[in-house]
Amino acid sequence: MGPGAGIPAARARRLPAPRQVPLDRSIALAGLVGLVGALASTGLLAAWLIRPPATDATLIRPGPTGRAVALPAAWVVGPFGSASPDRLDVMIPWGALTGGEGADKLHVTVTRSPETEAPLSPARRYARFLTVEVQPLPDEGLVRRRFKAGSPFEGEDLYLAEADGSRFAARCATAAQADPGTACLSEVRVGDLSLRLRFAAERLPAWRGLLRALEQLFAAAPPEG
Repeated sequence: MGPGAGIPAARARRLPAPRQVPLDRSIALAGLVGLVGALASTGLLAAWLIRPPATDATLIRPGPTGRAVALPAAWVVGPFGSASPDRLDVMIPWGALTGGEGADKLHVTVTRSPETEAPLSPARRYARFLTVEVQPLPDEGLVRRRFKAGSPFEGEDLYLAEADGSRFAARCATAAQADPGTACLSEVRVGDLSLRLRFAAERLPAWRGLLRALEQLFAAAPPEG
């Protein structure tokens, strides 16, 4: 054997042995790579990476009557504490109220209820401005009344629940509006709070669920029925 015959064998002894990867670890790694590739191909991975931060932080702030009102921070209009202590403005997604779909929101202005023991029902309050026409809407649980031409409410219709509207009433514009999401105006009393509501006309059939949601949200007993 020549002088250099043992060199390759010596070098081979000095090289580290290849690291053995357990079979199950290799399979798991391959599966993870495949999953990431699948997510990337469908765009789900990118959507997860750019998802917006959660906005469900809750504010506890005094309401117009001094009692605390707990609301998600994203609903409150304007910086916290900037509004008058006697008024609170919020915009509530309809999906959070009745589970309905759509991007429109319920505009709510909360104030203290007037100290009136027996306010007039909407039917009596608007009686002198209404025509004699009464149109029942049985599928919605409402009746529609027309305002007289030349009255302060010309261009609006009045919707009443249970004929006199003592439980629910809304005035809705009949002409096209710059903001269809505020075509209807309703005023609801929840305990010691008065809620002024603005919403889209197509939300009228959901008035029962709306009342229940507002009663629960502002901590009053829900109405029967």
